[in-house]
Amino acid sequence: MTTSMGYAVAPALVDRDTLVGASVLGLVPVLLAGVVVLVKWWRGRDEMFDAVTPGLLPDDPASAARHRVRGGEWSGTVAPAFAPPRDVRPGVVGTVVDGVAHAHDVSATLLDLAVRGWLHIVQVSGGSERDWELRRTTPPPAEAPTAFERLLLDRLFEGRDRVRLSALKGSFAMTMREAQIGLYREVVDRGWYARHPRARNGRTRAIGLLVLVPLTVVAAVVVLAGLVDGHDWSLTPVLVGLVAALVVLARWGGARTPRTAEGTALRIQALGFREYLATAEADRLRFEEKRALLSSYLPYAVAFGLTAHFAALLRDLANDSHWTDYVDGLSWYDFGGWGSDGGDLSLGDALVDIGDTTTGLADVGDVFDGVEGFTDATDSLFSFEGLSGCGTGFDGCDGCDLPGCDL
Repeated sequence: MTTSMGYAVAPALVDRDTLVGASVLGLVPVLLAGVVVLVKWWRGRDEMFDAVTPGLLPDDPASAARHRVRGGEWSGTVAPAFAPPRDVRPGVVGTVVDGVAHAHDVSATLLDLAVRGWLHIVQVSGGSERDWELRRTTPPPAEAPTAFERLLLDRLFEGRDRVRLSALKGSFAMTMREAQIGLYREVVDRGWYARHPRARNGRTRAIGLLVLVPLTVVAAVVVLAGLVDGHDWSLTPVLVGLVAALVVLARWGGARTPRTAEGTALRIQALGFREYLATAEADRLRFEEKRALLSSYLPYAVAFGLTAHFAALLRDLANDSHWTDYVDGLSWYDFGGWGSDGGDLSLGDALVDIGDTTTGLADVGDVFDGVEGFTDATDSLFSFEGLSGCGTGFDGCDGCDLPGCDL
């Protein structure tokens, strides 16, 4: 354009009235996304019972008053609990504590099945690497296993009486995935979570993204056209606001699945037991606790990730003059040809003969190393590389099309 004097005037890059309106309009999707995130955060906090000591259940949990935990999940100080939660298996306890069915939770389940007499673990020569043979116990125990424990046992043996752990690599990963789903299903069925613990509750986020993405594309076209035709970027705040809302929803629009008040109580009990295992000292343990540590408590230590501390505790216990009085019930693990006669050497035998150099074991740490090696080898089975329709990682049903993912 030109003036009456004949000078050219550059076009305005910004229409102030349009810019103000666009800025206000651009704030709308950002504020709406912020409200969605705030509501999701509020609804994603764990429940907790009112007027009872944390970790305890009221007389009538169904009608008891409850509130949302400040900060998402309870983080107070726990008192050591000298026994695990009643009627809750190690893998399930580990899943409730952090909301994730880790590989070591399934490994702890296998160890727990062995301790309870469902299978026998024998360390065998596997060439350059250690290997383990799993032998099904006959007759089986009188107790009834849970659904996911039955799945593990059936898929583990598939009509066989024994199988080597190394033979399961590759073919067993999907079974582990299904076992993981079984763990999630149990924590939902037993009322500790209202929904799948790893569900991100992203329906609102998905709807928001479906609306925002087309609007963002349209706004980008309009802004680009304005810049090209008239060098006008007045509508840019609208595009910026839509992009910011997209980022907010994509990053924070999904909420964690909260625990029910019953789930919070169980988690606090489990944390108390974990505190006990993590701080237990050999010279302070009662006789009953020493016996429990060497059998039923071991799978819980694996589920809690306390294997190193557990090995150190066993070393200290080996110095007890009454060591042989509390090694009952340890026949579920054999060290194969490590014994002096070339026959099976059970975990109990190895611990009893800890001072006998004919066992070939330096100390109880070497004994426990066999069990720890087994759990590490079992964890390594949980690799989903090469499985079609399944994501990587042990983090729920995301990216894996399996029956039972929709809880």
